[in-house]
Amino acid sequence: MRKLLLLLGLFCAGQVANAQYYNIPFLNAKQNPGGVNKDGENPYPSTANTGWTNIWNGDATATPEYLTEKSIPFAFKFNGATVTKYTPSNFGTISFDAGTPTVIPTAFSNLTLPSAEIPDNSVCVLGIKPQSVLSGTTTYQSAVMSKTYGSAGKRQHWIWFNFFSEANINSGWTYWAIVLEETTNNIYIVDMKTLCVNAGNLCTNNVKMSLGIQVNSTTAYNVVGSPNVGAQQITANDFTANDNSYYQFNVGNQPAKDLSGLKVTLSPYLVLNQAPYVCKATFFNNGTDKISSADLNYSIDGGAIETGAASSVDISTFGTQELSSPIKWTPTAVGTYTLKIWASNLNGEVDENEKNDTATLTVNVVDKIAPRKMLNEIFTSSTCAPCVPGNTNYLNVTNGQTQHSTIKYQVYFPGTGDPYCTQEVRDRVGYYMPSPSVPRMEVDGGWDGNASSFTSALYEQFSAKPAFLEITGSVNLTWKNKITADINLNPLVNFTSNDLKLFAVIVEGTTFANKKSNGEKKFENVMKKMMPSSSGMALSPMTRNTPVSKSLSNTFNGNYRLSLDGSAGQHINHATENSIETWDDLAVVVFVQDAVTKEVLQSETFPIALTSVEAIEQGINLYPNPANDMFNINVGTLASEDANVIVTNAQGQIVFNGSLVNGKAQISVANLSEGMYMVSVQSGSKNLNTKMVVRH
Repeated sequence: MRKLLLLLGLFCAGQVANAQYYNIPFLNAKQNPGGVNKDGENPYPSTANTGWTNIWNGDATATPEYLTEKSIPFAFKFNGATVTKYTPSNFGTISFDAGTPTVIPTAFSNLTLPSAEIPDNSVCVLGIKPQSVLSGTTTYQSAVMSKTYGSAGKRQHWIWFNFFSEANINSGWTYWAIVLEETTNNIYIVDMKTLCVNAGNLCTNNVKMSLGIQVNSTTAYNVVGSPNVGAQQITANDFTANDNSYYQFNVGNQPAKDLSGLKVTLSPYLVLNQAPYVCKATFFNNGTDKISSADLNYSIDGGAIETGAASSVDISTFGTQELSSPIKWTPTAVGTYTLKIWASNLNGEVDENEKNDTATLTVNVVDKIAPRKMLNEIFTSSTCAPCVPGNTNYLNVTNGQTQHSTIKYQVYFPGTGDPYCTQEVRDRVGYYMPSPSVPRMEVDGGWDGNASSFTSALYEQFSAKPAFLEITGSVNLTWKNKITADINLNPLVNFTSNDLKLFAVIVEGTTFANKKSNGEKKFENVMKKMMPSSSGMALSPMTRNTPVSKSLSNTFNGNYRLSLDGSAGQHINHATENSIETWDDLAVVVFVQDAVTKEVLQSETFPIALTSVEAIEQGINLYPNPANDMFNINVGTLASEDANVIVTNAQGQIVFNGSLVNGKAQISVANLSEGMYMVSVQSGSKNLNTKMVVRH
């Protein structure tokens, strides 16, 4: 046994020979244990997160204390004995069936376990300490919260330690959770999010945490590295489980041979005429023995079992490997199938724990899929300093890419907020964020994070996901300021939801006038109006291969106005005014979204003809617009007249003054700064004006 303990490095010196727990590190798991908890990791208060119970919240003046004893919502055993209640603390512990414990730490610290300052029968994430941070008008405080997830028999009870500080991360924050699991009696410690912050800037320090289970004054089961365990991810303020790691404490002694099926790695969407398919899954070695041979088995809808020897098996303790069946699968028809895959005959012997063997996937076999154009919604502001690197990173990631649509919502905070905020922006903020924050980014309504942490790998991940809805159509500028979108939806599968909505969002390619305090001089893909409104257009369930056609339109009324700030009193009144800087740089982003799950099924971007409405009305043909090196101007009605062209910048300075020849001219803009310019054509009979944008 001593040799085994030294090999694993998972147990402290005070453990007894007959260990009751062993832990498995799932580092950079990119999900929560079992994927049961799909909530975002927002700081308290988050009143819109249904089902959360706020146990405690406080600030840096708090002292270590025990909180109100809570009931476990299902049958649970700790260290082999039935327990029904636990007492949480504000310093990172839960203690079972103890009422209010009589021992308590003198300070918030990462103690070495076992410790006389920690009660018997406790699970620990020690090292955290309460804090509070003022952001805009909202004060965020550390919180202890709880929620139960899942269905009977497979439930998880989470105790969250949200938005705490730690001695080594300055004014940053760290999020951890202790999870109790029904039936298995497993205990998880989840590493959710950690950032070091110094004077408003990210730093590189990491936390030092004591993670483990203390049974009594002589027996504890520690995560390797305690009491100085660091967080796995310290570079991104990700509000999802995409950056999560966790430590799984299993009851009993570690088996020698135990392969668990993590996930089926076959696509959940397969095209019938591309069969046959290789059935494959990723497996994790929970056992002490290295696995060098195994059979791989699979069944479809509980039918006949196909078994074959997997090739090149090489899985060390706590290692993972994708294994493939040598027997391929050919679906017989379009439809939905349940695929189960498991390993057996490990090194010629029986798997010692068959409860975790099987990986399952629901596979949809279709006759056609559509390329996905992901929807990237970015919440930003010209008064938000951290938004600058986020916007820069987003442009770098998406540069040269074509499988996305972009909408930027200029929000009403921090400070005075962005002048181009509207009520529709506020509505969209409220739809996604019970605790509003920027910078913020939503990808297809599912990835909720910071634009600074968006990566090329994430882009590839989302763009590779197949879509089952085609969006086609046309967008027209029918008369001066009226935009009409005629949209065709072609469902490739049956969509039975009654919660689907169609949105058409008018965006301006580049704006310049909303410069404020963060140093940005131009803003791309700025939302100007949602058609028909921020509520979208309700769609009925759609039948496979039965097209649906919808028309939406919006008329921009009145003249341009630049708001002073993002306050509600300054919002554009779309009935009487607009905030369009130039009519030559508009597009309509169309997408279909499930209003309840927030999943975006597909998006498409329709550019509007790059000819200004003033030009349409006055007969000026100006192209390309926006311009990079040069632009052409053609006024057919002045072909036989002498006419001059004057180009002025936003400050009213003349940057070009020349003549039309036969009503035409070609003007270089290579040396002009990016921005909006006024183009005036003057003749003896006419005085015409339009706008042109320079974008290098």
